[in-house]
Amino acid sequence: MFDQFILPVLALLPFLFVVPVLLLNDKHSFKISVLASAISLILSICAVYVGNAAGMSQLQFSYSYINALGTGLSFQMNDLTQMLVLMTSVVFLAAAISSSSFIKESKKLYNSLFLLALGSSLGLFLSGSMLFFYVFWEIGEVAMFFIIYVFGGYDRKYAAVKFLVYSIAASLMLLIGIILLYTSVPVPTFALSQIAASAASIPHSTQLLVFVLLALAFMIKIPVFPFHGWLPDAHTEAPTPGSMILAGTLLKYGGYGLFLLFLIDPVAQHYAMYLAVLFGFSAVYAAFVAIMQNHLKRAIAYISIIDMGIVAIGLAALNVYGNTGAFYGMLSHGFIISLLFLLAGAIDESFGTLLINRIRGVAKSVGYVAYIFLFAVFALIGLPLTTAFVADIFIFSGAFTAFGIAGLAPLGAILILAAYLFWILERMFFNTEKHTEPYASPGAGIKYSAALLVLFILSLGIFPFVLI
Repeated sequence: MFDQFILPVLALLPFLFVVPVLLLNDKHSFKISVLASAISLILSICAVYVGNAAGMSQLQFSYSYINALGTGLSFQMNDLTQMLVLMTSVVFLAAAISSSSFIKESKKLYNSLFLLALGSSLGLFLSGSMLFFYVFWEIGEVAMFFIIYVFGGYDRKYAAVKFLVYSIAASLMLLIGIILLYTSVPVPTFALSQIAASAASIPHSTQLLVFVLLALAFMIKIPVFPFHGWLPDAHTEAPTPGSMILAGTLLKYGGYGLFLLFLIDPVAQHYAMYLAVLFGFSAVYAAFVAIMQNHLKRAIAYISIIDMGIVAIGLAALNVYGNTGAFYGMLSHGFIISLLFLLAGAIDESFGTLLINRIRGVAKSVGYVAYIFLFAVFALIGLPLTTAFVADIFIFSGAFTAFGIAGLAPLGAILILAAYLFWILERMFFNTEKHTEPYASPGAGIKYSAALLVLFILSLGIFPFVLI
């Protein structure tokens, strides 16, 4: 019974927690978000344990919903998607713990949106139906739009509307692609497994059109050059917890969607090499743009594009090493980039700015922030015993197998990134010549949130066999 119902409970429970958030006082709303996120993490760990202990390659749940449309409420978790589910629960718990340090007004609204984003992310990664994949996709998009629009910085409205325009374009192409798939298979269905099994019978022209539509939708969400313009603005203006969940989970909608595209559309596999070239160029391009940034959150946003470009190369390799590395890379990206945005938020709270040329001597004023940031930098560039090291080994093994020596070219982006990050560390954190005095101390929740992310970066870097 537990095995059968753990997935729907995991996916739908966050939505139920919205009710007490709306009914109780403001002061309880953050506690409810932390509780919901903690329960989600416990259930995620239980689901991973149950699946691995029973030797099952996939946990499944299905409930008949609209038989006339050939769809049902179905959830599934396999060896790859369990990484995204666990990552989502950890990132949201870290964001929930630190939220009270950054969100001071409209707490009920914020925590309601937060729980909707949590439920939509878990639901999307667990969905066994393309129809509900789209439903959860849309809920997550709407929740993030309002988080940026209401709780963001000075230019939040511009950033939120830009985010919405790109999101609407991606959602429209995704919906048309799903409808084409539904109407083109021999027996109309939204079930992922049935679409994948009968995809070869879909007319070639339809397969090609579906590939174009879904590839564009997912590349906007990853994002990949030249569809990345919305991300730096969104991260710059989003509140710190919003940046954490945007980078930690919502970008993975595109990465996971790209994996599904290769699974359900045979034509997509023929264009994998061309996509890999685009993904590699996107990573290198973002590295050069990142080094020109003077705003820390904007720089981290471009670093995120680099990392997700490398993840996408692993997916395009179409082999077991590439896919395993891509999913572990998404897990690693979720932890490390969320940690960097959390620390950037702590710096903003302390110094009142994130302009790189205005801050000096962070290590002298807020020592723990500086040294955790140093750890995050080492983890990001693939320090052994961290999650990124494991991910990079698998991704570049898969890329080399599929594309030869050209598959290793994106390593250049990592080298550029490393040099830039160490320059930031020397300039902002450990340079005491013109020491900048902080305005305030970061909230206590930031320490616990950072500790949680560091714990998982190290533990799943040392013991990757727990998930692989």
